[in-house]
Amino acid sequence: MERALVRRLISACPPIGAALPPAVLGVITLVMLIDAIGGAHPLWRVDPVNLSEAAALRDQATVVTLIRQGEDPYARREVRADLLFNDRAELTPIEAAIAAGRTEIVEIILWAAPRPQPAVWTQLRCVSQLEHAEDINAVLDRYRPDSASVDCSGVSRPWK
Repeated sequence: MERALVRRLISACPPIGAALPPAVLGVITLVMLIDAIGGAHPLWRVDPVNLSEAAALRDQATVVTLIRQGEDPYARREVRADLLFNDRAELTPIEAAIAAGRTEIVEIILWAAPRPQPAVWTQLRCVSQLEHAEDINAVLDRYRPDSASVDCSGVSRPWK
């Protein structure tokens, strides 16, 4: 009698073993679907980025999209800790791009946005000069307002 019970249990193992992985996968898929209906991304957490963070992360499409939606490309925004520096920082998108060494982002912002005011351009050009970013200096020089100067006395990096 015990042998018959053991044989029945052993014969039931292969079908259970074959059915278990698809059943677990089905439950996981169902949970992910319910999360997605509730607005959560099913595979990973998505944190929205602001214009300065997109510039620091080299996200060209988001930079252009946010500028086209009316975001001010010369306003300071918080860049979360560990995206660019160990601590959070308040930077304009161009300052974030300069800090990250993203020449193409500086070019995209200046192309997509209105030209900066002379004082703003001077600040950006001096920050770029402090970073020894010659390629970014060249981009900024192409967008230089007529009355802008390159007097960097008193200009310091906006980050620590």
